[in-house]
This record gives sequence, C-alpha cells and structure tokens, in this order.
Amino acid sequence: MKKVVSLLLASMMMLGVLAGCSNNEDPAETPETPGTETPGETPSEPAEGGVIYSNGGPIEFFEHPWLNPGSFLYNKTLFDHLIVADENLNPAEGQLAADYNITEDGMNLEFNLKEDLFWHDGEAITAEDVKGSIEYALKISGLNAVFASTFSAIKGAEEYVAGTADGIEGIVLDGNNIKIEFAKLAPDALLTFTQFAPLPMKHFEGEDPLNFQQSAFWQSPVGSGPFMVDEVKLNEYTTLKPFDKYHAGAPSFSIYLTPSPGDSDPNLVTNAQAGMVDYAFTKNVEFANSLKDVEGLNVTQVDIRYTRLFYPNKFPKADGTPSPLADAKVRQAIAYAIDMAAIAENLFKGAAVPANSLSPNEATKATGLNDYDYNPEKAKELLAEANWDENYELDVVYYYTDQQTVDFMAAIQSYLKDVGIKMNFRLLEGDLGTLLWTPPADPVNGPSAVEWDMAYAANAALSLHEYYDRYQTGSSSNSHTPSDPKLDELIEATNSTFDTDEIVAAFQELQKYENETLFTLPLYYQPTFVIESDKIVKGAPKYGNPQFNYNWDIQNWEVAVD
Repeated sequence: MKKVVSLLLASMMMLGVLAGCSNNEDPAETPETPGTETPGETPSEPAEGGVIYSNGGPIEFFEHPWLNPGSFLYNKTLFDHLIVADENLNPAEGQLAADYNITEDGMNLEFNLKEDLFWHDGEAITAEDVKGSIEYALKISGLNAVFASTFSAIKGAEEYVAGTADGIEGIVLDGNNIKIEFAKLAPDALLTFTQFAPLPMKHFEGEDPLNFQQSAFWQSPVGSGPFMVDEVKLNEYTTLKPFDKYHAGAPSFSIYLTPSPGDSDPNLVTNAQAGMVDYAFTKNVEFANSLKDVEGLNVTQVDIRYTRLFYPNKFPKADGTPSPLADAKVRQAIAYAIDMAAIAENLFKGAAVPANSLSPNEATKATGLNDYDYNPEKAKELLAEANWDENYELDVVYYYTDQQTVDFMAAIQSYLKDVGIKMNFRLLEGDLGTLLWTPPADPVNGPSAVEWDMAYAANAALSLHEYYDRYQTGSSSNSHTPSDPKLDELIEATNSTFDTDEIVAAFQELQKYENETLFTLPLYYQPTFVIESDKIVKGAPKYGNPQFNYNWDIQNWEVAVD
C-alpha cells in the first residue's frame, strides 16, 4: 500500500505543478477570477516612487489583525504597534511608543506614546484608543492566543469580561502615558505589543464585539501605518497609498494588491509570470521552485516556526451525539495511518519535516516522543479497540486554495480509507475566524459551535505559548477541545514563571502529554519562501517571518519606477 500511495502522491504532485504553472490560461476568458488583473489596469496613479504589485488582497473584507496579525501584507502596512520587533521577533524599540519599560518581575509595564500620532482619517491616536482596543479585544471571538493570554492577565480583566466592571482596572492612563499592572505573570507581554495593533475605537462605538469581523470598518479600514487604503474593489483589486502624516516618514511608492487568501494564492505563479508580483511569500514548494526560474524574481527560503496540523473537534455535535474523535485511540489511529514521511518526500519535495508535536524541533524540545511512524496495522487495531463505526464519514475542512492542498487532502483520504475510515474534504470559505474558531457556550460539555470533524490549518507561532494557550478551557478560539483539567494544569505551568529553566521543563511535560493523548494532530513543519522582484532596489534589512510584524522598514524601501 505504501508504494501505491507514493505513486498516487507523485501523480498528484505532477498535476499540481501543471495546474499551478500553466501558461495556457487566457485572462480574457476568465474576467471574474480573483487576482487576474494585469498591471495596466491599476486604477489610480502610482506614487512618485512607483508601485509594488503583491497578492493577499481582500476578497470579501479585510481580515482583522487581532487573530493573524501579519499574515496579510495590508495588515502589516496599514497598522502600527506600540513596539517593533527585530527579525527574530524579539522586542527591539518603540514604534507608536516613544519608550517603554517593564519591571524585573514582569508585573508592571509602561508606555509613553509619541507626540503627533495620527490615524489615517487625520484624527489623533490616543492612549484611550490603546486601552479601548485591549478591552474590546477581550470580548471578540477568535482572538490571537498570545494576545488573549496577555490581556487576561491584566489586573481587573476578569471582572471586566464578566461585566462587573466598566473597564480594566489595571490599565491607567495619564495623557500619553499608559501603565499596565498585571494580576499574574504574562510571559509574552512585550511580544504581544509588537504584534497587537490598536484601532481607532470610535469606529466601533455601539457595535457588538462578537460581530467584530462583520463590522463595516473592515470594508475599508482606517489604520496608523505607513500606508493607507486608497481604492478598494473587493475580489478585484485594492490599492494602498503612502500616508503623508506617518510618524516615521511617508513611503515613496504605492502598493497594488490582487485578492487571495493569505499565502495560499492559486494565481501566484501565473501572476508572477505576468509581472504582477514584486513581493509575496508562499509555503508552496512547487510554486517556489517554479518562480526561481522567472527572470527578474528572487526567491529566498526562510526557516520559521510553523506547524501544519489537523484540529480534531472533540466536542459533542449540535444534536448531542458524541464526537467520533473524542476517543484518543481514534486520534492515535489517524496518526499511525498517515505516512507523513512519504508525503514530505513526494508531495513537498523534501521541504517539509514530519511533526511529532506542535513544538518545532528546537534544542529544548522533549526527547523520546512517539513519532507515530506509518503503521496501518496498528491503526486498525486501535480503531477496533475504539469500536470505530466504518459507516461514519469524517467531515474535514481546509481553507487553502492551492492545488497542493487538494493533493494533500486526497492523499490523507487514501491513507484513511486503507484503515477503514471514510473521509470527505471540502473548502471552507467566508468568515473563517467564525467558521473555524467559535467556541461553544459551554467549554466543558459543548455542544460544538462549529460544523466540522477535523480542520486542516496551521499555527505560525509567535512563541511556544501560542502553540498551546488556545487549548485552555475557555480560550476565545478553542472551538475543538473540551475542558481537560490535566491539560489546563500543564499549560498554566508554562505561563506561571519567568525562569527560563522552569519554562523549558514545563513545556517538555506539556509536549509529552500532547504526544500521548494527541489532543491535536501535528502533521509537519515547513519553511516559507519570500519572493521579490528586481524592482525592489532596497528592501528589508533582514529576513524575518513574513507572517508576523517585524522591523522590515517598508516605509524606506526603494522601488524602481516602471
């Protein structure tokens, strides 16, 4: 069977390359296809310094930056943060903040905002906006796990969320000064403020935080960064222009975005060949290899903290029936049934590493973990012990739109079929934050608030805490894992100390429990590839993880004029 599936993978891989690299597409025949406009259709005059063409433009709305803070180029250019990180995501210096200070015990953090900071609508950025953003964020669904952990640790946050206080007591304002007092340790506090973008809160007055993404604001958002929204034609194109009041100096070029869902852009190769890509990034190995041969493009591999996984939904269904994945033996069977080594070799051309944990293969990772090497007979044994219903069909969702993902899903379907598990896979479209991560009203007993059995997704973690905090009882993005006191205890141990050795030991115990119970199903680790054209004469000083915010200094890039 292994040889047969390997051949299947090889065949699908070739089909994916042909689909992704075809030169036979006629844009005139598919005028409604997102992301296929030509550079000549730029709707407004570019800035004096030219225009950069990129992807990741909005399809139905701009995705808010409080879940995936840097996945979209527009979020990284429209919004500033209190602190800027270096290329390794270490806090480096103030951005909106003129300066900041955290006490040695980590329990008090202070910011002083710069003078003369403006939103793109010309209104002043205030300390009240910062406090209001933190408070509002705690009431939305689908908040980034690192943000949620940090904000929940602030003194008075619990009372505010419970509705017994009008504001968070531990955030005190005095002009441009912001003091934050924590009730418990928040080990990623500084990291949080390198990624969390304050918003102009007047635009959300009277709106329900639970409908945050549905706000009209996200049709054409007002930000604080070096670029501002110029023109938006959703699902066609978006242009960003320099913000002339930007505190660090306005850029000299504009940005033209074609629509696509993040770094999963099925038109990337086609657009690159047509001269419509000056900056982008992708994790698609075949796309990266194809683009290396495009004249005028440069492709750079960047190793990042990035794990692809299945989120198994273990909550009971809406009708009260138990989840088919609630039994750990079923999850273990799925892990044994998938030959990730073959998939990594044949489909990903060796640019993926099979995973045995959410945590990447770093020096401090726990040793002796079960790799769940391909073993279909073991999988069948576990399924028999779990009394698996062979008539049940797993509903597996994904949101990446590239052919490689479809090929991957087909491979998983084939592997699971071989051990007696039926599986259907489907593309999830729309408000992904709601469809994927809405937690149940009862985080202990459910029922589930989402409609899928497994979700194929990724975790591009800011820190190891982000890999795991979302599995805690009551997490705003925990749509999948019912309350587990042991798991909560292990996660809490990683967040309760500033001592490096104690943090490492706590994570190792958590990794062992994860590996044993498979409360989540890690699949593989993957690098990303940054694509830049020769038009970018001077770009980022150093390469960092493009899915997060770091000091890439885009306002000072030099771009050749066409």
